Amino acid sequence: MSQQFSLRDRKRAETWAALHAASARRALEDGLECVNVEVVADEAGVSARTFFNYFACKEDAVLGLQEPSVDQAMLDSFDVEGDLLTEVSRLMLAVMRTMEGGEDIDGVRVRIYEAYPHLRQRRYFYILKAEALVYDIVRSRLEESSRWRGRSPGSGWYAHDVEDVARTVVATASTRVRYVMQKTISTPTRTAQFEALEQGLELLRDVFKEVL
Repeated sequence: MSQQFSLRDRKRAETWAALHAASARRALEDGLECVNVEVVADEAGVSARTFFNYFACKEDAVLGLQEPSVDQAMLDSFDVEGDLLTEVSRLMLAVMRTMEGGEDIDGVRVRIYEAYPHLRQRRYFYILKAEALVYDIVRSRLEESSRWRGRSPGSGWYAHDVEDVARTVVATASTRVRYVMQKTISTPTRTAQFEALEQGLELLRDVFKEVL
């Protein structure tokens, strides 16, 4: 049964990649307005109806955007008892990476965003989804954590609602992660992005020392 699911997942990933590649190629060669779902689907060897099982619209296919997700490995590595800003930032970056299938090694996305800057709004829409997903995890984990259950109400950040604390931490982490993704836009590899994140967190803490 596991082999069956593995083959199914691989086939789905191959179809997704084929649709994205065909859409991006059409956008760069012929123009975004010339990207046709029927033509793209035919090039990928699937039906137009199948196209919409993978992408909500042609713009998502061109950019290679998909629903952000969290797997068990991400959840297992998230330590709510640790340095919360660092832990949430790492989780946020991992989740945001899932919304863009595959690494943009050839700079296709960069060229598309340069040619069609308005498409950044579509990407922002998915970033908001990633933030909402991370918020739900952080709020739930924090609420159940020993650090929160053992808090002294009325003292420090514990004087606030857990929802507000989670939103604040997620918003701060998201600011750093967006900076990282922009900073590494020409080399969006996992290694480069997580290295930039650690540098960005160090910068943030140094700045906070001066302004707070």
